[in-house]
Amino acid sequence: MAEQTLTYLAGDPDGNIVVKTSKRAVEALEVLVKVTHSGLCGTDVHDRTSECGLGHEGVGLVEKIGLNVTSVKVGERVGWGPAGIAANVSQDIVSIAPSLAGKSMESLSKVLLETLWSSIKISYTISPMRLSPSMLDLCSALITVYEALDVAGAKPSDRVGIVGLGGLGHMAVQYAKAMGCDPVVFSRSPAKKEDALKLGAKEFHLIPSSPEVGLEVTDGIHVLLLCGDRLPNFEQFMPVLARRATIVPLIIQGEPLVIPYMPFMLPGHGIIASTEASRRNHIDALTFAARHNIRPWIQEFPMTRNGLAEALDLLEQGRVKYRAVLTAGLNE
Repeated sequence: MAEQTLTYLAGDPDGNIVVKTSKRAVEALEVLVKVTHSGLCGTDVHDRTSECGLGHEGVGLVEKIGLNVTSVKVGERVGWGPAGIAANVSQDIVSIAPSLAGKSMESLSKVLLETLWSSIKISYTISPMRLSPSMLDLCSALITVYEALDVAGAKPSDRVGIVGLGGLGHMAVQYAKAMGCDPVVFSRSPAKKEDALKLGAKEFHLIPSSPEVGLEVTDGIHVLLLCGDRLPNFEQFMPVLARRATIVPLIIQGEPLVIPYMPFMLPGHGIIASTEASRRNHIDALTFAARHNIRPWIQEFPMTRNGLAEALDLLEQGRVKYRAVLTAGLNE
């Protein structure tokens, strides 16, 4: 098959947004997709100077298919998350993206105006939802939150603390509430209280700017999801945890995680990482979203250099409500 020109948006070492291209043919088990929408999150802010393609969890139209592709057709609208290869495949444990599987491209499943995509397909219909900008967060944030609550063993009787009300946090509130838990939001922004309560939070607590000032929480937190743009001050949060609480960090950052030893050990608290979701949990998370009408709150930006730059700037400032989505042709 003839070579295709793949065009995508990337950062440079100075943080500027540039247009890049790459050429290669669509192989037998690959699909060429014209991306119409792409999600953005804090990961992309961190990657802005790394020269890779930016954005992830896309929706688009199939333009070409490889000779041996049978799972999708030209013209079909598809959505996807990170693409990868699993060493051991089973319904319960296979990871969607344990390793990247791209060729001759800096990034796969990023903000590519066109992208090559493996034809391996996990097909699931979410009625009455359609693949749309709002679906992007279901491919990312909701599944991330579902996986975190799953590994934490959250129960309907639990109080789930959510630190940070952003792309992940606003989905965590909805999901925890639908599970029967009491969502408790912790934020540094008093302006987010109204939104937190609209989303279903049982309580909202402002995180004091001074680390010496404690949080005023009456009942203990059983599961604490760290959804913000930085690690919290654990000296403030240890006193609000119920006995044997579970802390799940969902933050992408490079700072050491430092926890006060005795306040963490004596009550029997645990901390567990939540990584890529299994195939089973992808399906379960989407089923749950459809059943409980869980939707992300999105803010759209043009899929252009300026649009991406603006979205990343607002993300870094914590001013996106609450999921940034790049949309091709917006404002044209």
